[in-house]
Amino acid sequence: MRRNSLQTSGLESDILKHVRASTGISRIELARTLGLAPSTAGVYVERLIKEGFLIEIDKAERETGRPPMLLRLNPEGGEFVGVDFEATNILSVAVDFSDKPLRNSRSQIESADSAEQVVAKIEQTIAQVLPRDRKKLLAIGVGVPGLVNSVEGIAVNYKYIRHWSNVPLTQRLTRRFGVPVYLENCVRSMALAELWFGQGLGVRDFLCIGIRSGIGVGMVLDGRLYCGAHHAAGEFGRGRCPVLSGRTAGWFAGTEKVSALGPELQEVASFRAIQRALQKAVAAGEKSVLSTLPQPVTLADILAAVQQRDLLTTKIIGEAARCLGWAIGQLSLVVDPEKIVLAGPLTALGDFILRPLREMTATVLATAELRVPEIVHSTMGEFSGALGAAALAVHEWKPIR
Repeated sequence: MRRNSLQTSGLESDILKHVRASTGISRIELARTLGLAPSTAGVYVERLIKEGFLIEIDKAERETGRPPMLLRLNPEGGEFVGVDFEATNILSVAVDFSDKPLRNSRSQIESADSAEQVVAKIEQTIAQVLPRDRKKLLAIGVGVPGLVNSVEGIAVNYKYIRHWSNVPLTQRLTRRFGVPVYLENCVRSMALAELWFGQGLGVRDFLCIGIRSGIGVGMVLDGRLYCGAHHAAGEFGRGRCPVLSGRTAGWFAGTEKVSALGPELQEVASFRAIQRALQKAVAAGEKSVLSTLPQPVTLADILAAVQQRDLLTTKIIGEAARCLGWAIGQLSLVVDPEKIVLAGPLTALGDFILRPLREMTATVLATAELRVPEIVHSTMGEFSGALGAAALAVHEWKPIR
């Protein structure tokens, strides 16, 4: 049977994915896995070797007989770029064809930046990690905050960047860099990074909760990234949180119209919300080691205050953690995840945020007599979303025929 160019590139893409998922696989094993005749698999493997995408190496010596040859990815086969951004930062990383990180860069987003200015900064940040030989660039993946239409390549909406509405990001970046561009929600990109490289490795059902300027959740269910019927799953931070009360609630109060259902979760449990609550409390005369520091306080300031057992700081972090724990408990009632991975700057707080969060989650789930999922911090660092976006590009890219 003759195959057209789309079928050919799809089959070659499947071969590359299977090799990528292994530490080395023989031609016979590959043919068996893909349900192909060994001769057919051999034709495509030879082509991928000739084009520089695969290499073949000797397996460890055996006592008798000729050792089988194993297929592996050729690191020199090309490069992919991943981009992750939210309200304050843009992070980019370049990886080689075997997923090894090569270069990274960052750019800061100012509160007054418009959508057009942010897109220009994204382009600049990508340009800083490009290979010297531009022909080596194969594809770009972008983790986008808020709602995203991945099929059309449009960033739909994000409340923390001015005029960020229906931005044709794929079209703009494809025109600028001349390679395929793939979009995904930034927290789902973090979940991909955890699935392939981090705390989600080998776990079939887990949630990755990204806590930065806003809050989102990437859900891996039955080993697959869940996106929802309209690719809008994971807007966790937009849910309402009725847990806060008393004076503390006033510290967390934002500029949005008050709802009887309570504030949005991201207005009381995100890094931005904690910064704002500390600033309001200090301005109201509450005693704190943060009182003499410039406002808004930095993550390093907050961490130092917590380590000094500053009562105001630990109280506000505890309240935010309990709100997040309550929301995680509600989500766990629906999804029943094996593990929950927290990602973002607040992971630097360690058990200061994990302990009250776990306690509240356990309280919520105890009434339903359900098991409490393992709740851990991500170990991938701040470039996890960019690595996930690069992995998205790797996964979606197909050899051109």
